[in-house]
Amino acid sequence: MRVGIFGGTFAPIHNGHVNAAHNFIKECRLDKLYVIPAGKPPHKTPSDQFTPQQRLEMTKAAFPKDDEANSKIEISDFEINRQEKSYTYYTLKEFSNESDSLFLLCGTDMFMSFDEWYKFEELFKMCTLCLVLRNDSDLKQIQNIYSKKEEFENKYKANILILKSDPYEISSTEIRNMISEGKDISKFVPRGVCEYIKNAYGR
Repeated sequence: MRVGIFGGTFAPIHNGHVNAAHNFIKECRLDKLYVIPAGKPPHKTPSDQFTPQQRLEMTKAAFPKDDEANSKIEISDFEINRQEKSYTYYTLKEFSNESDSLFLLCGTDMFMSFDEWYKFEELFKMCTLCLVLRNDSDLKQIQNIYSKKEEFENKYKANILILKSDPYEISSTEIRNMISEGKDISKFVPRGVCEYIKNAYGR
């Protein structure tokens, strides 16, 4: 079975995340995709605008079960339920027994410092790393990404794929700012997420 892992703080989850999930399934021919909100991410501090439970509920709302497009997607509370930091190593270890081939979705910003991740050499052995390029990447940035890819492949025998799908450019930070300012976010988040936020904030 080909299993994908897509983690993030998802504060909040938005249309870019949803598009990335569906493209990930298609390009890597996944049998199942776990979307996993981080509990205590080691590389960033989640916004306190949303609790971990709210982030989990919004992630569920973003992928309604009655939509056939989400038939291969499962939302996992594994990292949120852990008391320790949400190191990817333990997440992959948890789901590796379900998979013949494990795929990890990673943004290029995080990829450039991947060799600073906890037990990163083990991560390379455990999965195929799948990258999504940013639309605003300039030629120099793209060259750096490919150079780092070659370095990891040669030095650590890493399996790395650069996905062809164009990402949807909107950030959770921008959306949180819009929420604070009382602006309409309906164009940027799934309908269920928009309704959840309206109910949480009373607008």
